[in-house]
Amino acid sequence: MTKKQRAEIADLVIEYMVDRTLSGKDAEGKRFPKYSKSYTESLDFKNAGKSKKVNLQLSGDMLAAIDLLKDQDGKIVVGIDPKSDEAGRAEGNILGSYGGDPDPKKARNFLGIDKKRLNKIIDMVVSEGGDPGAVEALRGR
Repeated sequence: MTKKQRAEIADLVIEYMVDRTLSGKDAEGKRFPKYSKSYTESLDFKNAGKSKKVNLQLSGDMLAAIDLLKDQDGKIVVGIDPKSDEAGRAEGNILGSYGGDPDPKKARNFLGIDKKRLNKIIDMVVSEGGDPGAVEALRGR
């Protein structure tokens, strides 16, 4: 598989994750936990102009920070750079910590993709030409 194909796979994975997140679903396709009543009634919530629909987009910066982090030895890694300004926000959402202790009931894990969807993306990209052995290696990772 070429570097260009791996980059295209990464782009399509990112696009899928962002679209899924904006639709209000996590990495497993489940709806994000709702905001607490106290939060939706807070001045912070109202001043931010937030909607009650949980889609992790206020400014769009966190979702825009998802990028190809690693392309090495036929393995690609997509995520948010731990050194970026958005890393803390992402971690708070993924763990449900939001500046406190992690709470799985509040967790909104938006990073990730199921294997079936990933395989569809890989098949789509490499159907235009690619090394079948490299495809199988990528699927196994």
